[in-house]
Amino acid sequence: MLSSMLLIVLFFLVSLACGLFFYCQSLCSGLPRKRWTIAGLILGPLVWPLFMMDKRMRINKSYGVKGKGVGLVFFRA
Repeated sequence: MLSSMLLIVLFFLVSLACGLFFYCQSLCSGLPRKRWTIAGLILGPLVWPLFMMDKRMRINKSYGVKGKGVGLVFFRA
């Protein structure tokens, strides 16, 4: 009984820590804070690959990265 309560409390604390972590990371990255905080609260550290992919896609879209797997940057004059 005590071990199951301890696991529930531990899961709750990890969930809160992940929510706070993803809130701070999304704030620094300019991503939607509410979406990533809720995702961190629900899924915990499983959200990290999705977060990094979203961040990379937004950076590529912002700077106009073109090419198929090459990563060339084209600047407009």
